Amino acid sequence: MGVTKIRNMDNSICILDIETTGFEPGEAEIIELFILKIVNEEIIDEFYSLFKPTISIKNSHIHGITDEKVQNSPSIEDKSSDILSFIGKSVLLGHNIDNFDLKFLNYFLKKELPNQTIDTLNISRSKLGNKVKNHKLMTLAEYFNVVSPTHTARDDVMTTFEVYKKLSSIQ
Repeated sequence: MGVTKIRNMDNSICILDIETTGFEPGEAEIIELFILKIVNEEIIDEFYSLFKPTISIKNSHIHGITDEKVQNSPSIEDKSSDILSFIGKSVLLGHNIDNFDLKFLNYFLKKELPNQTIDTLNISRSKLGNKVKNHKLMTLAEYFNVVSPTHTARDDVMTTFEVYKKLSSIQ
């Protein structure tokens, strides 16, 4: 399987990652979003925000984001038009984006994003198969000897970008 060809006119890819208060949109909320916009593997822009959820954050031990850290942050609804404008028609790339990040974004942006997606989890399963013990981002970072993810949106995006480049180079 070859790497997915990009269908947007400006060839931009938005690599993104979210941190949440749980696993299901509606029960859980997005509390952090980082998006790195790249063209021809060069970083051209970035978007970052913490978001104040309507519920208390109970899983700070995973990502380090506390209620205190987000107390002065906007709600995701307040930033939704900025997010949609930033993404535009870019291809969206992420690790497990199809089954996790996109579900949350569609729910909280109150719109089904029509953007093409590239999921490094699926590419890894296809290209690496059982060469790795699992296809978690941490495992792939170790396999490719790139900076490990930390469960912060920015770090996980940077790791995903490096993993994507390594996966893309596999014939």
